[in-house]
Amino acid sequence: MIRLISVCSLLVVMFFPVSAAWAQNDSGIDTEALIDRILAVYSEQRDALTTVTFDVVLSEGEMKDKEGFVEKERFDKKVYLKFQPDTIWFHEEYLAYYKDGEQKSEKDLRNAEKDRRKKKESRKSFDISYPMVKPFQAENRSLYDITYEGTTEEPDGRYLCHVFSVKAKVDADTLLNGTWYFDSETFQLAHVDFSPARLVKKTMFKLNELDMSLVQGPNPDGYWLPERFEIVGKGKAAFFVGVSFAGQAYYRNPIINSPVPDSLFFEEEDND
Repeated sequence: MIRLISVCSLLVVMFFPVSAAWAQNDSGIDTEALIDRILAVYSEQRDALTTVTFDVVLSEGEMKDKEGFVEKERFDKKVYLKFQPDTIWFHEEYLAYYKDGEQKSEKDLRNAEKDRRKKKESRKSFDISYPMVKPFQAENRSLYDITYEGTTEEPDGRYLCHVFSVKAKVDADTLLNGTWYFDSETFQLAHVDFSPARLVKKTMFKLNELDMSLVQGPNPDGYWLPERFEIVGKGKAAFFVGVSFAGQAYYRNPIINSPVPDSLFFEEEDND
């Protein structure tokens, strides 16, 4: 149903343009109308969701030149999203911890969980509660230079997409730079490669690189939801010790609009 509404809406935009003042680029695409369509589809889906619950497998390790991603530790988690009018609440539960392929004790799990929460805060890492269309929304557009780059397959080669490059006008760790890929049939976000416009630099830790990717796809009901999140970073810790890290999170078995108590989010409801 979401896909049908989106296609019909595009036909309206194509044959009954809303404003002649919107400029078209060299590809013949009305960029502003396309962005409006993307935001309308995002709002349609967001309005239809109250909660989403995922089973998550998070692997942590590092990227090596010849081997690619090498796993050192792994977590089984449960992630909850609850959609509020002006934000998305996020909560995660750490269920199991593996190191070198061996499941560790409950005490080790809780210590590792505490460490990960601290690292996420210090690195200002994003999670899936962040609305990735935020740079395109009217209240944020003045903060960015957004350029339509035409259509191509997204990096995984699954969907033909409208592609936008996004560049923050100022260096701020709350703003993003990157490349956004929106499925050309549904106008849903399929893939984004992004990084903060400014990296964290503190006395005891300085980031030199932080690259992230989010991959999304449709569930059987047509909702486009996170499937994979990747992060690669480099920096220096205290005493100029080099730090290199990477992570891959896979989001599985989404449960849509099941009851989730507000109390679950009380300590983490300011994520958005």
